[in-house]
Amino acid sequence: MVIVYSSSDSYCEIAGISILSLMENNTNVETLDIYMIDNGISPENREKLVGMAEKYGRVITFVSPLDIEKLSDTRINIGRWNISTFYRLFLPTILPKGIDKVLYIDCDTLVLQDLSPLWDMDMEGKWLYGVDDCRGAAYRTNIGLRPEDKYINNGVIMIDLKAWKENKVEEKCLEFIRDHQGDITYVDQGVQNGVLGKLDKSGYMHPKYNCLTAFFAFKYDDLMRLRKPPVPMDRKQYEEAVANPAIVHFQSCFKMSLRPWVKGCKHPYTLEYQTYKAMSPWADSPMRKDDRTVPQKLLSAGTSIMPNGLMIRCISFAHTVVYPAARNMKGFLQR
Repeated sequence: MVIVYSSSDSYCEIAGISILSLMENNTNVETLDIYMIDNGISPENREKLVGMAEKYGRVITFVSPLDIEKLSDTRINIGRWNISTFYRLFLPTILPKGIDKVLYIDCDTLVLQDLSPLWDMDMEGKWLYGVDDCRGAAYRTNIGLRPEDKYINNGVIMIDLKAWKENKVEEKCLEFIRDHQGDITYVDQGVQNGVLGKLDKSGYMHPKYNCLTAFFAFKYDDLMRLRKPPVPMDRKQYEEAVANPAIVHFQSCFKMSLRPWVKGCKHPYTLEYQTYKAMSPWADSPMRKDDRTVPQKLLSAGTSIMPNGLMIRCISFAHTVVYPAARNMKGFLQR
């Protein structure tokens, strides 16, 4: 099993706790090769990662990132994200030769189960597998897809590196970035879906392998009404994921906006996160400050006091109509 993470020094503690949970719940896996794309991790934190892995008889190999803007010859608008999010699109170049398949896992996760069933799945000719991100039609059409095409969350993705190399997927991603002048909705996730979705080379994995915060924050019917995906996610799988997640992904969500390393987090897996933190080399590190922007805090506070039906209608309109239209207008003006 080959697992890839990417982290800066400021996120290393969060990544380390995720890696610890991975190793703790996959002790039965004979070979577990972990690669860390090192985006400026300090010697102290590197030492903590290495020592933690040694206790499980595992090795973490550090690899260097690429200069994505230099590679694409394009200034990239990263918005509230970091340029490092693009690294997962270029794993064939970043990782050592001879690796044919990888599982990429975001830092802000907990791995709670054995991942062998996921690793051993038949990819059936697809080049990437991930969880349905439940986005509206405009998020697809904005990047050249049909409304019914697959749109995958990039937090946990299984990649057939051999197929990526043979079919020059990296080059296709660079071309997509250039064609959109480096300004893509949801940054690398938009690139990933724009390239592989159009080729019909991406597939859906069970949502328990990337159980998003939104799945815990909303009941199935509410999330479908809010995001209006052209093809609704499977209800049974959605409910199975929430009841028994294999990987919990603490991504941002306005309704549950604090994350478990910040005091006051209401996520149902906050206690589990703190348990793994206590087992880690960062056990004594203090809780982090709430770094949400003022608009984010106002959105969270405002929607929390609104009647549920009204909140869903308002956020749905903003999410499925206003934001995509603004992105479309921006793209039109840039041409």
